[in-house]
Amino acid sequence: MSKLTQHSTRIRRRYNYSKGTLEKGMIVEMTYKRRVKKGDPSRLESKGYMILVLNPLYEGYLHAISLEEVSSVQLNKIARQWGLVNVGKGSAMVTSGILTGLRIPKIEMKESSNRFYSSKFAKTKPPIINSYRTFDIKQVGKTTVCDYEWDKPVIDNSFATIIAEQKLETKTKAEEAATKKKALEEAKKPTN
Repeated sequence: MSKLTQHSTRIRRRYNYSKGTLEKGMIVEMTYKRRVKKGDPSRLESKGYMILVLNPLYEGYLHAISLEEVSSVQLNKIARQWGLVNVGKGSAMVTSGILTGLRIPKIEMKESSNRFYSSKFAKTKPPIINSYRTFDIKQVGKTTVCDYEWDKPVIDNSFATIIAEQKLETKTKAEEAATKKKALEEAKKPTN
């Protein structure tokens, strides 16, 4: 049974991206031309995928986890274990995602792809390890990056310092506004 409905309900916004600007850790919806299973091997059919990008381009292939069999709970567990960071470039960078005025979050993958595969990905359990796919980059069609709604504890854990800074900034602005208001009220009082 496909889990794509779970993921689709968690998407707040989609951003058109070129396949050349995809980054590791992004949640992406894309179309892919694949060979028809039976019949003429040169005949292609188009299929939609929702993926978590592991490596956007390695030897002509896009390496990813297909989210068709991965539940949103399992994806949030991955995000909790691996961490979240902000998208670094493209149209999703200049938006305001779940955090006020910040870019949309993506799963953090700091290491080189080889090290990441051996240290983290190889240790995952089915269905995640079984959902690994490679896509010929030439056959990838339209790609859109998704502003995925992560669970609040995952966001709070990954962006704790940024959230604290934002709360402090908001508090400071509120105090500043209250001080201004008090000063205006004092100025309006009649002086005898």
